[in-house]
Amino acid sequence: MNLEETLKVLTEEIADMISTKTVIGEHITIEGRTIIPVTKVSFGFGSGGGEGKAKAGDQGSGSGGGGGACIQPIAFLVVSKEEVQLFAIKDKGVIERISAVIPEIMEKCKSMKEECNK
Repeated sequence: MNLEETLKVLTEEIADMISTKTVIGEHITIEGRTIIPVTKVSFGFGSGGGEGKAKAGDQGSGSGGGGGACIQPIAFLVVSKEEVQLFAIKDKGVIERISAVIPEIMEKCKSMKEECNK
């Protein structure tokens, strides 16, 4: 694969990964509140190639590429009939507040599952 083909494949793969669903996650609705995760998405890639002659006079060429991505949660939107709240992960204490709510969320999910099974 030559350098142009490598770059084309690499950028197409990255474009396939980028969507609004990557940044704004799947929502969860519990007791009239909708929780929406918000993430920061970073992508990076590089490629290179070259041609040259070996000592024996043979022609040689090579190319390569690589990339990486980082998806980091940065906030949660909590939407209810009364208000919309944004809980930024960077704020001190947000992790503790979210951790305190997780058991309640799990209990609600368990109750909902039991009701569906009936």
